[in-house]
Amino acid sequence: MRIFQAIVSNLLSFSYPPDLQQLFLDRFLSNLFVILILLFFPAVTNIFAQSNEAASTYQVKGRIISKTDNTPIEFASLVLYNANDSTPVDYTATDISGNFSLTPKDKGGYFIAVSFIGYEPLKTNTFEISTEKRKIVLPDILLEESEQLLSEVVVTGRKRQVVYKLDKQVIEAAEFLSAAGGTAADILMQTPSIRVDAEGEITFRGSSGFKVYIDGKPGSLNGAAALEQISAGQIDNIEVLTTPSARNDADGAVGIININTKKSDMEGWSGMVNLMGSSVWSRNIDFLVALRKKDFRWQLSGEASRRFVLSDYDQLKTIITPELLTTDHSTGLRKRHTAWYYLTSSFDWFKENTTWSAGITGGYRDRWRGGELHYEDIYETVATGEKTYGSFDGKDFVNLYEYHLRGDLGVEHNFSGREGHKLTASLYGLYEGGAMENFQTDLWDMQGKQVNGHRAWEYEYRFTGQVNADYVYPFDNETGKFESGYQLFSYTEDGDYTIDMFDQEQDAFIRRDDLYNKYLFRRDIHAIYALISDVHQRFGYQLGLRGEYTYRKLGNNFEWARHSRHRFDLFPSVHVSYTLNDHSQIRAAYTRRITQPELFYMEPYVVYVDYNTAQMGNPFIKPEYTNSVEAGYNYNFKNGNTISATLFHRARKDKIERLRVPYHSSVTLDSMANVGNDYSSGIELAANLQFNKYWNLDANTSYYFYRIKNQFKIDDDEESWNWQLSVNNNFDVAKNTRVRLEAYYVGPMVSTQGRVDGFFYLNIAARQQFPKQKLTASLVVRDILSTAEYINTRSGIGMETLTKIYPRSPLFTLTLTYTFNNFKQQRKAEGPNHDMFEGTNR
Repeated sequence: MRIFQAIVSNLLSFSYPPDLQQLFLDRFLSNLFVILILLFFPAVTNIFAQSNEAASTYQVKGRIISKTDNTPIEFASLVLYNANDSTPVDYTATDISGNFSLTPKDKGGYFIAVSFIGYEPLKTNTFEISTEKRKIVLPDILLEESEQLLSEVVVTGRKRQVVYKLDKQVIEAAEFLSAAGGTAADILMQTPSIRVDAEGEITFRGSSGFKVYIDGKPGSLNGAAALEQISAGQIDNIEVLTTPSARNDADGAVGIININTKKSDMEGWSGMVNLMGSSVWSRNIDFLVALRKKDFRWQLSGEASRRFVLSDYDQLKTIITPELLTTDHSTGLRKRHTAWYYLTSSFDWFKENTTWSAGITGGYRDRWRGGELHYEDIYETVATGEKTYGSFDGKDFVNLYEYHLRGDLGVEHNFSGREGHKLTASLYGLYEGGAMENFQTDLWDMQGKQVNGHRAWEYEYRFTGQVNADYVYPFDNETGKFESGYQLFSYTEDGDYTIDMFDQEQDAFIRRDDLYNKYLFRRDIHAIYALISDVHQRFGYQLGLRGEYTYRKLGNNFEWARHSRHRFDLFPSVHVSYTLNDHSQIRAAYTRRITQPELFYMEPYVVYVDYNTAQMGNPFIKPEYTNSVEAGYNYNFKNGNTISATLFHRARKDKIERLRVPYHSSVTLDSMANVGNDYSSGIELAANLQFNKYWNLDANTSYYFYRIKNQFKIDDDEESWNWQLSVNNNFDVAKNTRVRLEAYYVGPMVSTQGRVDGFFYLNIAARQQFPKQKLTASLVVRDILSTAEYINTRSGIGMETLTKIYPRSPLFTLTLTYTFNNFKQQRKAEGPNHDMFEGTNR
């Protein structure tokens, strides 16, 4: 034990002060027994698996692939029949690699019936199982595309829009025609329980705490900003992990959103390019060029994008102080703009059992929001009731930009002798330099004389680094496995904040040295995890435990705000599933999560975002902790129709939210706080129905009860019943023409201090593929009835606010996509997958 203590102490001395090392060491050792228990799991389960294998002595294995391009087919249905009386014996579905495994109950003759939408049904020849041939491996089974659908396969051969798996939803980007020319946010807003407000903020089941990954790696931004930087044309699918396992980062109350980008799987050169323009002068161009050879793949992608959102704004604000009652009515135009320029080059080299990968990305981001508003103010003296009036014109402007450079390295080694036995390692570093946040406000009276204003700057640089090492050991029964790994995450931000405020007497902006702040923020997270999973006949399970040590330090020149924090947390996860029959499955999961406070939550200085709204962070904000439970049911009909239902409950402790309070005169202050606990319980339903070869309908709805136990509210807790509905009709009006009509209702929802009203809107989209399918044109009209709106009421002690935002609509978007050299997306078929949990292999 002394040797172990010395090793851990040496590891910690590189990053942490001595007084923290001993505390972490004590906590780490106190939890070590939990980790040791997990380390014994593989041995115990291996013994159980071997005994189970002995009891099941007959086995048929094989693979289903497409005859057209020799690629694996996932989700193909297989039924094993007794050749003597044609009675069904066993059933299964292929995994992501096209593999399957069936278990005959006795020796004799058998055959397999295979079916999958878009392909001709197939029956294999009869094969024999005997005492001498207990286990057999069949040659690859080739499925041929249906002649009825072959001529229209580009248009009508569609995937399911949303696939529900054990720990996530998989959203197929190509099925959302209305997202053409948009971003990942436009795809996600059409899925159950996800809500996008007028400011572009995204919430899922009432929470905005989610982490964004790109191709399984952490993105360079978080939240809505990360989703808006990825063009829909570059996206293959999006995975929403609502109950991530212990393998994944514990950060993010909602979970993890992983965006899988398109990759070429064609030999030689291939590529694609997308062009977009809209009626508000948004424009975008992105491209992908790939070279694939036997032993390597090189890919170059890039994007130049400028996107705009215009909205009409109307706000009525009342502020009550002991001396004065101020009513402010502001109206005008609000604008939001995002510019994004980048180039990415990546390389994969396949050498025997080892794959090496590397990538580098460089680019520039520019995010801007602001408005031109007119203000009508009424000032009433409380003591006398005397009223005075003021009329003003104002402008506000918030600009955030930075250059960034990111490098990625990775290696995966597959050990010989046991399929699926592998070790992977990866690291990435992200540097963001020349970064600045600029805030400006100006206010003039009706004679054109300036009466108020602010100028504020945050100059900063940021560095993010992460190292991962993951190990997978499969058991002898070929379905179970043990996984473990280590992760180091480090984030550092160094910057300073200055502000100038307008002085009417001097008619100039004056530097406020008393508000100057120089800060240094650092967060390090060390994590280890262990997972055990297996499948026994119809039952599958996955058990995991993750331990994270977090060190957080905020240094700045306000002595009262300086602090450091350190903690060790355990995050368990449990996933189980049971296959009822060939068409249906039930699943359940539990996970514990944390939402780490971002730096802007903690910045201890005041920033004006417009004339009457200021913001301030809270240096002592605590993280949120969330416990989530889900239970789901899937049913797949023989004709390809699907239905699914998910029950969920989430309990969150120390919810982080902005509280609005009176600041002075007509100005309110939004400050971060742990407002209390909140709870969300409800159901999600989804269906995909193919009425005929020309008409497909997909619909989803969520209905849940949301309650905030608010420690800052005087009266009862806030609570509401929330619901959303999406009904989408897809029509194949011609061989290469598809039309999609979308109807959405987003119900009302409560917040800590108020309520957001519900609204309804319609979208229509059309896609035309030209001869040889190399050129595709998509026209999208969003909010064709101009009914989308954002109406928010907030109230507190001495303050009431009614905000109305109406996006300019209808919005027209035209997108052109051109592919060359028969560009085809990569189908994920690398490596074995015996995972009943569909997608937990990464």
